[in-house]
Amino acid sequence: MIQRIQTIYLIAIIILIAMMCNGSLISIQNINENGTIDTYNLNVFYFNTLVNNVANSQIQYGLIAIAGSVIAFTLFIIFSFKDRQKQKKLVKINFLFMLMLISALFSKAVMDIPSFSFGKMLPYSTFGVMMLLFIVYLNWRTLMLIKRDEEILKSADRIR
Repeated sequence: MIQRIQTIYLIAIIILIAMMCNGSLISIQNINENGTIDTYNLNVFYFNTLVNNVANSQIQYGLIAIAGSVIAFTLFIIFSFKDRQKQKKLVKINFLFMLMLISALFSKAVMDIPSFSFGKMLPYSTFGVMMLLFIVYLNWRTLMLIKRDEEILKSADRIR
């Protein structure tokens, strides 16, 4: 199980999602009409705002549930290593969970951050967006490696 590289990729997905829960994924600063800077920080757990020098923090239960389901489903994929056909189907379903997480995160940003645009994001929040894309890439690499393992087993069976 652990000697397969796709298992390492799946563990990396879990670690990256756990990092997204703590760090700031989307950070935007706007200058309002009073001349003060409004700051908006969004990660999987919290949506923190600093508007007119008043701080507010909201817990994101929906995003927590989706991130938890991605982590749980990824763990289930890791432990279903004996049936590669089932594992391929589960990895494809995991793409849907990841798409739900990404779409929920950006819909939350568009709805709650006034004048949201990618151009206004702070430079360090670009790293958070890249992590979102990287977990999708790791899931895709996992799928390709499982298919490769399946082809190797089929070729070994033909030789016998």
